[in-house]
Amino acid sequence: MNEFLQSLTPIQTVGILLGIAFMAHIILAAVLKKVISHVGKTKIKWDDHLIKAISAPLKVLIWFGWIYFSLDAFKGQIEALNKVVEYIDIAPIFIVTWGIVRMVSGMENYMLERKTNVDNDSVRLFSRLIKILIVIAIALGIAQYLGFSISSLLTFGGVGGIVMGFAAKDMLSNIFGGLMIQMDKPFSTGDWIRSSKFEGTVEKIGWRMTRIRTFAKNPVYIPNSIFASIPIETPSRMTNRRIKEVIGIRYDDIAQIPAIVDEVEALLKAHKDIDQSESLRVYFNYFNASSLDFNVYAFTKTTSKDEYQRVKQQILLDVADIIAKHKAEIAYPTQTLHIQK
Repeated sequence: MNEFLQSLTPIQTVGILLGIAFMAHIILAAVLKKVISHVGKTKIKWDDHLIKAISAPLKVLIWFGWIYFSLDAFKGQIEALNKVVEYIDIAPIFIVTWGIVRMVSGMENYMLERKTNVDNDSVRLFSRLIKILIVIAIALGIAQYLGFSISSLLTFGGVGGIVMGFAAKDMLSNIFGGLMIQMDKPFSTGDWIRSSKFEGTVEKIGWRMTRIRTFAKNPVYIPNSIFASIPIETPSRMTNRRIKEVIGIRYDDIAQIPAIVDEVEALLKAHKDIDQSESLRVYFNYFNASSLDFNVYAFTKTTSKDEYQRVKQQILLDVADIIAKHKAEIAYPTQTLHIQK
């Protein structure tokens, strides 16, 4: 067998290797197709993503093997190929790294497809961090293999990091702001948020900035560091919606105030859409310039804006009926003029 291999010319060797690589590619493709078909029938879905992630790197490894051994066959005739073969023998490390990164991406897609309590933005963030750490670790390993001093690289990286930190402090503050958003979870993608400067729905939380879609349908891009310096309200996480109204009665109807207040309070306590576990108050509150004011304060069970508006509308109409029932009237601004004769 050895004599046969030694008798082959480099071109014949390359041809045989090409045939072997081609056959290996076909066999691998058939095996992967069979495995994908089998795992596709199982209830577990993460293995589907892993198989698909490693398929391409395995095929690339086969063809790299053909290239590597083909060059090795010619290096006796072409001296320059010795250096080429010496350096490309670390190429499988890059291919394996690519495969690992694809596996992390596959698990990220699996987590995003699952309907769990895990926040999608957190999944994306930690997936990116893992990929970065893998690439850094592999790069340091390759540098050590090529003869570079890791301690010198780390020292240089530390000094360079300080310089870069000063040069890109705004960008870094935005990145750390994004990390804090993912860790503290003041809001997530899809939440309705509000501050004194903006209001809208969160569409994307990125590394440097967050994109918000206002109710006028305009996109607003906000640097993540801003969120550390301003108060943020998240109305989409409310547990109830509040009804808080001030209703004025004419001064001529002061005698009817106690009965009106009691009946409005009874209305709210019997209302099926009012949350009785929350504060509920109806009380005469203020002698205003043109009216006797009483407050209506309660919380609806719904958090839907449309449903809330419907409930509030019905309650206000019922309050108007109660006022009319007691032969009183809702006040409006008036002035009394005294003309001296």
